Amino acid sequence: MPDQVAAREFGVQFKGAIDNLKGKLPESTTAWDDLAGPVHGKVFAIAGATNTDLVADIQKSLVGALEKGSTITQFRKDFDAAVQNHGWTYKGKRGWRTSVIFDTNMRSSHMAGRWEQLLANSGSRPYLEYRTAGDSRVRPQHAAWNGLVFPIGDAFWQTHYPPNGWRCRCTIRAYSEDDLKALGTKPSAPFNLKTRTVVSQDGEIKDQVPVGIDPGWDHNVGQSWLSPELALGQKLAALPRYLQGPMVDKTISPAYQKVLNDDFKAFRNVIKTDKVARGNAQIVGFLDSRTLAALSEHVPTLALETTAVAVLDSKTVHLTGAHKAAKGAQLWPADWIDALPENVRNYRAVLWDTKNGTLVVVPFGQATNWAGVLGDSVAKIVLRPNVKTKAGLAASVVSLGSSPRGDLLKSGQYKLLVGKL
Repeated sequence: MPDQVAAREFGVQFKGAIDNLKGKLPESTTAWDDLAGPVHGKVFAIAGATNTDLVADIQKSLVGALEKGSTITQFRKDFDAAVQNHGWTYKGKRGWRTSVIFDTNMRSSHMAGRWEQLLANSGSRPYLEYRTAGDSRVRPQHAAWNGLVFPIGDAFWQTHYPPNGWRCRCTIRAYSEDDLKALGTKPSAPFNLKTRTVVSQDGEIKDQVPVGIDPGWDHNVGQSWLSPELALGQKLAALPRYLQGPMVDKTISPAYQKVLNDDFKAFRNVIKTDKVARGNAQIVGFLDSRTLAALSEHVPTLALETTAVAVLDSKTVHLTGAHKAAKGAQLWPADWIDALPENVRNYRAVLWDTKNGTLVVVPFGQATNWAGVLGDSVAKIVLRPNVKTKAGLAASVVSLGSSPRGDLLKSGQYKLLVGKL
């Protein structure tokens, strides 16, 4: 019976699945698609639940189900208690709503933990096969993918790693080269990706997803957990330019902003300890719709290849403060550097440096121990577009510093794109 379905039946009784669900940050939302699909890899949200404490209580119950292997019946009891405690009036019938929440999180957590295992074993089993449940309930498009075999690094798994929609029961099998030979199977021909436009009821174009995948599910749940910035960057890169900015605007929520900050701080701490640049980069944010629109209007000759903003590890070494500041410039304090993703996002102005071909972001900043020292100068983040990194192209952070406000107002070199100084 459906009411007796237990968490263990999803195959989620292992650490990776528990870590995935437990590690997500609770976030209030009015709709599930308030956040881009990859963001759900690090952020826990319930559609229509605008009380973060309520969301956290439901998340805690689901984590308990994973840890204890309890049934949906127990989850429904916890759900009822949370709803009553927080006075939430939700849409839909109780049975349907709780079933969707339970099923979605159990399957997603299982497949995220499974991806971690697949990566760990990819040296001996580098090929993955798409598998459906094999019954009459399988969607026709998913049935068409059954038996497809690609290397684990193939782009197919960035968008088609299951689950690929609500109630999707598809899964993955891993094989070695010897396994494939024994089965008489070869890797599949390159996949011909076809996409469709997602339009809201009022006619607004909201997204673009592969045919056969529900909106918000066109991402790899494991990659979105282990490499959240990279997964979101891949999602944005696949969208038409006119959708990239709006997707960023609604996606970088307070919880996801914390993810960006924490991941950059961890990246910086590794570099501080290692003290060696290895060519790695960390994404710290994405250009928003206002900046993209202004670039298109005022710098039409710029062929912007990506909206991602990243810091190279060589620059991270440079940002430790061991270097000498340029004459008259003020070094950034450590807390400002650690909050770089937030400073990229929370700006007062964005300018185009016509002389150097760089973007200059002027953040509001929050470091009171430095703000009073600047006087008439402003902090600035200099970005160079289209820099190649191991993770792909990005607008690379060239330097962090400050400039007199008057210097940035010189019309001969700087063109104000967004905001005001």
